[in-house]
Amino acid sequence: MKRLFALLCICSTFFPSAVFAKELTVMFHNTPISYVQNPTIKNGITFVPMKQTLETIGASVTWNAPTKTVIGKKGDTIVSTCPNSTTLIVTSGEKTQRISLEAPAYVKNETMFVPLRSLLQPFQADIIWDNNTNTIQIESKDFVIEKTEKREIKNKNGDVVWKANVLYPELQGESEAIKKINEVIANDVFTSLSAMENKVSPDNIYVSVVPYSFDCNYNVTYLDNNTISLLLDYYEFTGGAHGTPFRQAYTFDLNTGSQLQLSDLLDTDVDSLVKMTFKNNIQKNPENYFAGAEEIVDSAYFMYDFYIQPNEIVLFTQAYLLEPYAKHYQPAIIDMQNVVLKREL
Repeated sequence: MKRLFALLCICSTFFPSAVFAKELTVMFHNTPISYVQNPTIKNGITFVPMKQTLETIGASVTWNAPTKTVIGKKGDTIVSTCPNSTTLIVTSGEKTQRISLEAPAYVKNETMFVPLRSLLQPFQADIIWDNNTNTIQIESKDFVIEKTEKREIKNKNGDVVWKANVLYPELQGESEAIKKINEVIANDVFTSLSAMENKVSPDNIYVSVVPYSFDCNYNVTYLDNNTISLLLDYYEFTGGAHGTPFRQAYTFDLNTGSQLQLSDLLDTDVDSLVKMTFKNNIQKNPENYFAGAEEIVDSAYFMYDFYIQPNEIVLFTQAYLLEPYAKHYQPAIIDMQNVVLKREL
C-alpha cells in the first residue's frame, strides 16, 4: 500500500494530468459546446478553438489564407489574429485597437487556439469558472437582444383608446441562417400587430380607465451552438374581466435557419407519443383540465405546439382547448432521457 501511494505521488508530481486531470467543459448559456478539438489549459490559461467559439456566440468567421489570419465578425465588431501572435486586433465601427493576448495563439490539428478570456473581451461576454466541476460558463450579453415596438391609437378627442407594447427577440450575427430566423420572427410579430391594430375603431371604443391593448413578451427557453427555442406570448385586452392570451413557439436550427418540428427531433411515432403524453398529464392532473379533455386529444380539433428547455420537450395547447383560462398552457413534458433524439440537445 505504501509503495502504491508513493508511486501515485511520483506520477502526480511529474505527470499531474495523468492522475488528477478533469475534462474541461465550456458551456454557452448552460449548454456544453461540442468542440471538434477540445479546449485546454496551459499555465493557468484556457485556450479554445477560435472559429467554433466565435460561431457559438453568433459571429461569422473567415480564414485569410495569404496572411494566415482568422477573422470573426459580429455586428460592427471584427476581431482577428494569426498563429504565434500575442495580439488580437479589434475593430468596432471606425475605431481599431489591439488587445494583448494572455499567451500567443497557436495552431494544432489545423485549428487556431486562442486564450478564451481575451477572445471574448471585445464582445462583452461574461465568463464564469466553476472549479468544482472544471466548467467554464459563457454568457453572451448580446447574442439575443430585445427589440421594442410601441403604438397607440387615439379617438377624435385625443384620448388613447388602444396601445401596443411589443417586445420581441433579435439574434445577433451575420450568417444567412440568423437573418432567416430574424425575418420569420419579425414577420410574425408585425403581422399579428397589424392585424390587431386594423381591428380598432377608435371612436367606437368607450374610454375607460384601462384602454384596449395588445402586448407581446418573449422568453428564450433553450440555447446552444446549434439550436434555439423561444416563446412569444401575446395578450390582447378588449375590455371585460381579462384579455385573451396566445402563445407562439419556435425552435430553430442555428446553422440553417430552418424551423424544427418534433419529427426533426424525435426518432419515434410523434403523433402517438404526443397524444400519450397529453393523456397521461390529464389523468394525473384532472383538476387542471376540462371534462372530456382526453376525447379532445383524439379529435380532429386537437392542435398543439412545443418548445425545448434543458433535458425536456414541453408540449402545450392554446387557452380554452383543453383547460380553462386560469389553467392555460399546462405543460405536458417529454423527458429527453426517455426518447431517442435525432439531433444532439
